[in-house]
Amino acid sequence: MPYWMKSLLLLPFLFVACVRAEPLQKTFSDWQVTCNNLNFCQARSLPGDNGLAMTISRHAGVSDRPLLRIDYGNRYSGELNGGTLKDNLLLDQQRLRPDLKHWTVEPHHLSTSHPISIDEFLSQVMDADTIQLTFRPQATISLHGMKAALLLMDDIQGRVNGMSAWVRRGDRVAFDVPPEPQPPLLRTPQQPPEPLTREESTGLIDFGTWRVNTDECSLDPMRREVSVAPLSDKKALLLVSCEMGAYNVIQLAFEVTRTLPYVARGLTLNLPFTPPNRSEKQMELINAEYDAATSQLLTFAKGRGLGDCGNASRWQFDGRNFVLAEYAEESTCDAWHSSDDWPTLWVSQRAE
Repeated sequence: MPYWMKSLLLLPFLFVACVRAEPLQKTFSDWQVTCNNLNFCQARSLPGDNGLAMTISRHAGVSDRPLLRIDYGNRYSGELNGGTLKDNLLLDQQRLRPDLKHWTVEPHHLSTSHPISIDEFLSQVMDADTIQLTFRPQATISLHGMKAALLLMDDIQGRVNGMSAWVRRGDRVAFDVPPEPQPPLLRTPQQPPEPLTREESTGLIDFGTWRVNTDECSLDPMRREVSVAPLSDKKALLLVSCEMGAYNVIQLAFEVTRTLPYVARGLTLNLPFTPPNRSEKQMELINAEYDAATSQLLTFAKGRGLGDCGNASRWQFDGRNFVLAEYAEESTCDAWHSSDDWPTLWVSQRAE
């Protein structure tokens, strides 16, 4: 009987936590690790704004598809000057020359998904302090915290004391790991709702501007932006801007009947997990947009104007409620990840 199945019999609650762990994003010294609801984990070095970073990712289960990358430059910095990475890396002031036989080698980017190559590279650098460039000493990858980040990944995926572990390796066979959790299934309306008529749109926007209950809003009604879209043939979604900052607009959402007399119900979005650095699951609607064609509500909150940190979410309307489809967050503002690359904490799959 596999080790993890024995754990199921002996420690059922521990096993459940191991197989479907709470999504998380944590920092260990100079490394950040993010794991989503399918126990896919990604760790990267901090900070990225010195131009050089290492990223390590791995899926749960036997088919783990690991990936290790070292990158010099990104979309914020653009192409940087300097020699090739393969000839100009130092490990604690000594030349670092990994075996690149199974690596993809570009002038400023090195990557490999070859498990043995990743194991060999990690064994070289695991207990070191710093990787840096010969031609730009300030471009460094601190290795402080990497071992703790990888150990957490191993723990989340049930690899500790097994042959597939990266840190605390044992003699348990590599395939004796918990399977990857199944993604949540999302149901969508069978057909899109009828578009709003001009009369419906005009009446609902007037209602949202002057008559809906917005006592919590600080914006003057004359400055509020109101958008309306069909939720169903009988109800509409009303988004009302409530507070406005330099790059974020906080909104209130209402489900409203499409015809008079208007009946409005306030909507809240509740995450199925507690996001990083917060104590509650309820989300504010920030820079929200609704796509009636797909019945999806999108939110996008910038941590700062550059857009290199913040959170983004996608919610599917299933005909009755909004259900989380995807959530991504980057807690570290270091000019490395654009919003398209923010680590995911929640993913789902559309039901057939």
